[in-house]
Amino acid sequence: MTWFHASNPDTKDLSEIKEKYDLHEIIEDDISEVNTQDKIDVYDNSIFLVLHFPKFNNKTKTYYSNEFNVIIGKDFIISLTSFDTNHVDRIRKEYFEDLENWKEDFKVSPYYILYVMIDVMYDKVLDALNKFKKDLNNIESGVFMWNKLNKSLIERLLIKRRNSIVLKHIMFPQEEILEELNKVTLQKYKWELDVYFEDLQYKQDKIMSNIAIVNENTETLSDTYNSLMSIKTNHLISVLTIFTALIWIMTLITGFYGMNIVLPGQENVNVMWIIIWVMLFVSSILLVFFNKKGRL
Repeated sequence: MTWFHASNPDTKDLSEIKEKYDLHEIIEDDISEVNTQDKIDVYDNSIFLVLHFPKFNNKTKTYYSNEFNVIIGKDFIISLTSFDTNHVDRIRKEYFEDLENWKEDFKVSPYYILYVMIDVMYDKVLDALNKFKKDLNNIESGVFMWNKLNKSLIERLLIKRRNSIVLKHIMFPQEEILEELNKVTLQKYKWELDVYFEDLQYKQDKIMSNIAIVNENTETLSDTYNSLMSIKTNHLISVLTIFTALIWIMTLITGFYGMNIVLPGQENVNVMWIIIWVMLFVSSILLVFFNKKGRL
């Protein structure tokens, strides 16, 4: 049994595959182009499988899709990925190191390799979702800590919101693919591998449940943060409105006595103090009124 693997395969890699393996012409066309949808195609002597798994970008803190093309024959498996992944390289190394020690015949098969590869990628996604939940807990603490608009917090929330949507779109189509793959495996391979692929279906269900949870938590945090900012903004507007009302009274009185006409008391120096005390008295009455109304 042979296992050919390549990341971001070039023309040379594709030519080598076509020359070495007897592949259907449709498969040759599919591996040469980008496939945006997950799918499984069954042929007489081979199976062509397209899956997508999330890959994390440490610089942008976002996920993007890494396409996996897998071709399974009677005694070979070909795996092609759009981007480098250390997990597949590690699986290949560990698999061939332990190959001689395995007593089970079904483990020396491309179908079992496919199971191991998908299983490891699912474990990687589950670990990422656990980290996702911890990050959301940290963001939740920050939401109630800040009393003003925080650009960094908003950016983190938007990134988490985008990531939850991306993860959902990547993983959701695999439910039907796994069901079909389990049926095909039972038909193509004599050994019972259904328990292994049923385990994959269980993990996929677990992944989708966790994605639904983080998606709901992210939406809730976003709504909560927006509500808190709206409440604080409304409170600030109320304070400014009260301040404007107080200034308006003072402006009205001082504007009246600023007219260039004969006014009562303009010959008396003490009238200025009377005006000041009147403005303070009226302002105090307004402050008491707004306080009773709960505006302060």
